[in-house]
Amino acid sequence: MGHDAPVRSSMTPYGGRSRRRRVSSSGSRGLMAHKRTQGEPRMFAGSGARTRLLSVVAAGALATAALTAGVAAPANAAPVGVTTTVTDAAGNPVEGYVTAYLGQSDGSYFRTNGQMLADGRMNLPLEPGTYKFEFESLDGTLASEFYTDKADLVSADPVAVTGPTALAPVVLAAAPTASGRIVNAAGRPVRGGSVELHAGGSFVSFAPIDRDGTFAIGAPLAGSYKLLVQANGYADEWYTDKTTEATADAITLGATPLALGDIGVVRGGVLTGRLTNTDGTALERVRVQAYRNNSSNPSYTDYTDASGVFRIDRAMEGVYKVRFSDPVGQFLGEWFADKPDQASATALALNGGATVAGIDAALANDPAFAVDPATVDVSGTVIDSSGAPVIGATVVAYDTPAAEGRELSYDFAVTNRAGQYAFTDLDPDSSGSSENQFKISVSDQLPREDGQYHRLDRWFGGAQSYAAASPAPVPAAGVNVVLPLTGGISGAVSTESSVSLDGVQVQMVDAKDGLFSFNSLASTSLEDDGTYDVTSLRPGTYKVLFADSSFSGAFFGPEWYDNTNYATAKTIKVTSGKTVSGIDADLEEGMRALRRPEIKGNPYLGGKIRATPGVWTLDSDTTYQYAWLVDGQVVGQGRTLKVTKKYKGDRIALQVTASNDGVTGKATATTQKIGKKPTVKVAVNGAKAKVTVSAKKVKAAKFKGTVVAKKIVRTDEFGAPVYKKIGKAKLRNGKAALTLKKLTKGKNKVVFLIMLKGDKYGDAEVARTIKVKKR
Repeated sequence: MGHDAPVRSSMTPYGGRSRRRRVSSSGSRGLMAHKRTQGEPRMFAGSGARTRLLSVVAAGALATAALTAGVAAPANAAPVGVTTTVTDAAGNPVEGYVTAYLGQSDGSYFRTNGQMLADGRMNLPLEPGTYKFEFESLDGTLASEFYTDKADLVSADPVAVTGPTALAPVVLAAAPTASGRIVNAAGRPVRGGSVELHAGGSFVSFAPIDRDGTFAIGAPLAGSYKLLVQANGYADEWYTDKTTEATADAITLGATPLALGDIGVVRGGVLTGRLTNTDGTALERVRVQAYRNNSSNPSYTDYTDASGVFRIDRAMEGVYKVRFSDPVGQFLGEWFADKPDQASATALALNGGATVAGIDAALANDPAFAVDPATVDVSGTVIDSSGAPVIGATVVAYDTPAAEGRELSYDFAVTNRAGQYAFTDLDPDSSGSSENQFKISVSDQLPREDGQYHRLDRWFGGAQSYAAASPAPVPAAGVNVVLPLTGGISGAVSTESSVSLDGVQVQMVDAKDGLFSFNSLASTSLEDDGTYDVTSLRPGTYKVLFADSSFSGAFFGPEWYDNTNYATAKTIKVTSGKTVSGIDADLEEGMRALRRPEIKGNPYLGGKIRATPGVWTLDSDTTYQYAWLVDGQVVGQGRTLKVTKKYKGDRIALQVTASNDGVTGKATATTQKIGKKPTVKVAVNGAKAKVTVSAKKVKAAKFKGTVVAKKIVRTDEFGAPVYKKIGKAKLRNGKAALTLKKLTKGKNKVVFLIMLKGDKYGDAEVARTIKVKKR
């Protein structure tokens, strides 16, 4: 049996298991992977890898040459605009591309310029000359064509450009197309990435995967094709569930659009097996490293669980060799299957989302690991707060110098699978020093299994620092240390939107200081079914933020648990060794206004109104834009608006747009109908109130309506007042009398709402503070 050298001090830095990593053989490929700058070779959908005919000879050459000669322009002539519109047969503007080919004196043409079509409109600057033009849609669902209605460059109509030139409108016919939706293992749509059509081993066209997982892709001609799916964060696959183009199922595109339905993708393949000793006992925390395609560095690393089982998820397709090593040093390492090195190790082929199981091994004891009890200076056992032994913990012995701050680490040891450790070089005879006591620190640096709690560092005596630690004499046994467990938070995220939850992160924030706690371990991504489980939180109080950080673009606005902002978010108490479940969220697209915008000021003729943005789910670094609208038309974009006569009888709407890190949201508020401002007086005597409404040169009889008194009983969590009606009366001849109910001892904040009939005068609102001495 071949083995590696003993692994005693090789400790892996702290981190999560590789199974939680998002790995995709496609990386972040998507639309941008195919984006080109002006003048680069075209790779847009519909054109694919077909060869372009860039030169025209034979019969067309002489005629073209004559036309070109007639419009020859001086070098570096000022460009002029060539314009047209490009639509489909239904008149919808086309998202696509136009390419211009410049005629040469020998009758040939070469590509000289191009432009993306903005809302189906072309305005391409060209120097004077003779050109031919090609039009195409980005996703290939419309057939490309040359101007005018020609199939190729040879037959295309030449256009003499001597000044601003308007081409006839271009209408693109439907191309053979296929459509579908990309979903993950939980049936949720996948956001971002692309699909490609191939034929005969060559690329034909591509189309992006939309945010709801859907795609539509076209081909230049009817026929048989293979479809490659490259979804962001998932393993590439060929339709259907194939790993190579040769084995992929063919699809036939023709006159009728082909609907492929849902196409499932997976995160990647699985490598799994079980590790034991030679007696068949399961070995926990054996390190398993998978090397892909003969790489010199491991592509994935995992550790066995209490049953000796390891599982590497989301592995990219390829050929793997697997290495087993014991970070404790208790067992000798080897390569699968029972091989001494990578060169001789058995290769394992992983195809797409397949599972390669049975990667098992039985490791032999390392004879050098045994310790002579007679040589032990300091020994002990390390357990966690649940009582479980800590395997592979790093135990460090520090000296205790007379001068504070000059301590040094003398030696370190690693706990075995019973949690035991021993130092053999701390006595004066071995160390060559006069030290007779040491301070012992313990840290568990190895990764944990999914769902397991982390263990916090501690010193002998339960301290968290060298200064507070208790010294251990030499010799000494029973120098035991207990490592406290972290706690956790779990929940599920859902949405009614068609947009995938891919990219949504759950972040745990310290409720007291607002800082992310425990470094990057305070955030996690969602599983395919929308669930999450964080087990790395130090005991304390937290607030939870759900935020969209997808590389395909954020769509969901940030949201604090429970549907609020940071200031009012519920706090969650996390204790050691326990998980608080049910911390869920239902996300909406865009930023959300928790308290709607308000219009302050004087909404009357000659007055001025001002906007307040309201309260949104995220305040830090949020910017606001304001728009004032009448009948849907923007009449102002500042924070304030002067109310002039032209708004008489209208309602003015305020639209606030909040933006934060690429995510936006809109909320509105509306004024009353704009009229003249009445004069309102409110007199309060005990529980009686009298309201008088008047205006210059207006008879009192003109003022009719209703008066409602509302008491502010509290403010809600976002600072908005909450009212309770305490009185109501009719307004006749400009006067109303009310009896105010439920006034309490002390100060009562009351708002009187005066709602007038007719459109000449606007409604009014008057606030009063009513003091009550006795009740």
